[in-house]
Amino acid sequence: MMASNPTARRIGIVGGSFDPIHTGHLIIAQDAVELLDLSEVIFIPAATPPHKQHVQRVPAEHRLNMLNLAVEGDEHFTVSDLEIQRSGVSYTIDTVRQLRKTYGTDILFLIIGSDTLVDLHNWYKIEELLSFCEVASFLRPGEDSMESIVEKMQIGEPHREKLLQNVIKSRRIEISSTEIRMRLEEGMSIRYLVPPAVETYIHEQGLYQGSKG
Repeated sequence: MMASNPTARRIGIVGGSFDPIHTGHLIIAQDAVELLDLSEVIFIPAATPPHKQHVQRVPAEHRLNMLNLAVEGDEHFTVSDLEIQRSGVSYTIDTVRQLRKTYGTDILFLIIGSDTLVDLHNWYKIEELLSFCEVASFLRPGEDSMESIVEKMQIGEPHREKLLQNVIKSRRIEISSTEIRMRLEEGMSIRYLVPPAVETYIHEQGLYQGSKG
């Protein structure tokens, strides 16, 4: 991992489809700010996530607009379109390489759900990725311990021990973008599941309504 630098800022990275951004994403990011003492959290919407290359998504422009509306006014949250601008499949290693050039010796924390730990060994150039950033894992809803996850982890030392030291218990937020899309397709309310400005944008743009997939 990176050498210690007492003057370095601590920067969080939250990636994903954000299709759409919801309150759960924001609460986890706020917990990360407080529990990891972060100066900033960067939300980075993917152009094409590696594990969702054949999943239909709302165009990048809308996902980016919703993110900007969601974080407006929060001094700790920013949005980057670097993966959208780069286009193609959004590999995390490429993103972190770019961020490392921008943020120099600042400490980068990649924020993931703890269930992702069992799949990290399949990530593109994972060894290099872990040399560029820390990984902070937040327990998913219903996970009271790490026992089942530890049993399934296939990444070796020294990364395994380091990853397990950065597992964080936070508030359990059982909201998903899939649920929000389904509710919209069925004409149900999404009030309180997304920020008000995002709800207004979705309805004004007619997103997720009238088509399954």
